[in-house]
This record gives sequence, structure tokens and C-alpha cells, in this order.
Amino acid sequence: MSTAMSKAESNALVVSYDVLGTHVELDLDFVKKYLVRGKAELVSNQELVFFMNTCRQQKLNPLVQGEVYLIKYSKDDPAQMVVGKDAYLRRAFDHPDYLFKNDGITVQRGNEIIQKEGCCLYPGETLVGGWCRVTFMRNGKERTAFKEVAFAEYNKGQANWKSKPGTMINKVAVSQCVRDAFPKDYEGMYSEDEMIASGAIPAEYRELDDPKPEEQPAEEEDPVISQEQRQQLFKAAQANFGKDKGNAVVKSIIEEMGLTSTTGMKMSTYNKVVERLVEICTAHKAELEAEEATKNDGAAEE
Repeated sequence: MSTAMSKAESNALVVSYDVLGTHVELDLDFVKKYLVRGKAELVSNQELVFFMNTCRQQKLNPLVQGEVYLIKYSKDDPAQMVVGKDAYLRRAFDHPDYLFKNDGITVQRGNEIIQKEGCCLYPGETLVGGWCRVTFMRNGKERTAFKEVAFAEYNKGQANWKSKPGTMINKVAVSQCVRDAFPKDYEGMYSEDEMIASGAIPAEYRELDDPKPEEQPAEEEDPVISQEQRQQLFKAAQANFGKDKGNAVVKSIIEEMGLTSTTGMKMSTYNKVVERLVEICTAHKAELEAEEATKNDGAAEE
């Protein structure tokens, strides 16, 4: 009996699995030394084991910066498993039942409350909250999950919430909405922003942990565009030309750039594609207006 228990304990103390073609191996010492933020000495072995096995079960890779980590500040509070926004979105995009999402911020403009896409706060607008709508399939039918969260409820005054409040409250709405849409895939997983709002992570955490601007490493000069940017590109084309023709327009533009798809597209190329799309859409709009004017002139002559 003792031998069986020893073997079970041994299996629990080390996990090994694959995520998106990358092999991940975790043990107690490695997690405690490299994957805990806050006070690692306060994290119990039980909490470390739970973290490792949840990562394996949910196919999360803690070796990727910011994807998932363990955090603990007080011996009186349990350790918290925190997952980054990119991990949330990747799980949703990769889900076979996922169709698309719409998201943005809720603002007050005069006496009117408006839900708008994007995170840009215009002059004269007051930020009220963030929202997200995820469309997916369930039992052969199209379903929608919706979440709207209040800015006042989540804003704790930390640096990022002061400098980019719209983006931060939008992130909370997106995290909650994808979890509602796919609860089994997000069981026990919460975003950093939600954890701060709940008080599980100190509100000053990011301000203390983030390096000062002069100490920050240089960002990648020409990063690969995100899945969301790819979707927005096609949405813009479809809004002007319809779904099929819009997709064909985007395809022709990327072929002009010497590419076969938007996968792996660099930001510099993306900006050129957007500029070209704007030119085509502007020309298309002018053609439609000219045709309409011609029709009206013909009708007037009759």
C-alpha cells in the first residue's frame, strides 16, 4: 500500500505534456523558483501540485511569458492561478465551436449610453464599462454569450488603468465572455485584471512589478499581427463589398504584397494592406456614387 501511495505521489509531483507542439515538463522546485510571482516561500506543495496539474489538464504553457503563473502575497490567502489575455483568446479561437466575437467599450455621450466597438475614448465621452459578445455553436445551433462590466467596479487606480482605461476594462469583458461561452475550457481560470478587481492580487502589483519606461526592453520592431487584427481586416472588406467579394479583395491585396495568406503577416505589411484596402474602398464608394448620380440624371430626363 505504501509503495502504491509513493508512486502516486511521485506522479503528482512531476507533470509532462505537450502544448501546440511544445513539450512541457514541470516539477515542484522549478515552478516555485521560476513561475511564482509574489512570495514564493509561502506557496505550499499542495498549491504547486494543483497548479501543475491544472496547466496539464487545460493545456497551458507556463513557460511562455505571461500565459499563466502562480501568485501569492499572504500566508492567510490561497495562491491564485492567473492566466493572461492571449491565452484566453487562443483557447477561444482554437475551439471548434467558436465562430467570432464582437467587443468594445460602453460610453456616455451627453445623455446617451452607447456600446461601441474598439477601445478609443473620444473627446466628450465618459467611460462607463466594457462589453463582449461571443458567437458560437452548441448542439448544432448558433448561440451567443454576452458580458458587460462596469469600469467603476474594476478600476483600482493602478498605472495601466490610468493610461489605457478603455483597453483594460475591455480585457475584463472579453475574459468573462469567453469563459461563459466555453465554461469547461476555462474552469478555474481567471485573468489578472479580474484577480486585481476581486482583491486577490494587490492593486499596486503591476506598478511594482513593471519596469520603469527607461528600463523596459525594446519591443519587437516588426511583430506578427494578432488574430483579432486579421479578423478586423476581413470585416472591413466585407462591410464594403459583402462577404465573398470582400474576402476576394483581401486575398488580391495580400497577393500584391507577395503573400498567400494573412497568417504570420508582419505589422509593417499589415499597415500597407490596410492602406491599400482603404484606397480600394474609397474608389468603390466613388464608383457607386457616380452610378447613382447617373441613374438619377437619367430618371430626371425621362
